[in-house]
Amino acid sequence: MTRRTGFTFVEILVAMAVFSVLTAVAVPKYHSMRGKAFTAALKADLAELRIAEEGFWAENHFYTTDPTQLDWRATSDVRITITASDPFAGFDATALHVKLTGTQCTMSVGRVTAAGTPSGDISCGAATGLPPGTGAPITP
Repeated sequence: MTRRTGFTFVEILVAMAVFSVLTAVAVPKYHSMRGKAFTAALKADLAELRIAEEGFWAENHFYTTDPTQLDWRATSDVRITITASDPFAGFDATALHVKLTGTQCTMSVGRVTAAGTPSGDISCGAATGLPPGTGAPITP
């Protein structure tokens, strides 16, 4: 009697079932970790922007809304919008990641927002499309 080598059909089905279960568990974890990494990139870029803006302010005594005037560059796929109603008092920044839809991080420097966020704090949440600067300037 000759012995055949290889896998039986049942063995292949069992292996496929095991791989399917592992994939079903791993893919959501991967997407969750990917989203956390994108959010961390947004926060890091805003923190670096704050440092660059403070350096610019130390030399010019006003904040800029033009990132090309700063010694700073955002991470790839991160889009940052800088606004300032009074560039001598502060600025607002909003960061969005191209691959992370529905989430944005905001930062206001020189003012406390309507939500009570202190100057320089970075908060992330659902993308609203509204500018972050809805607060009054901080009085020393």
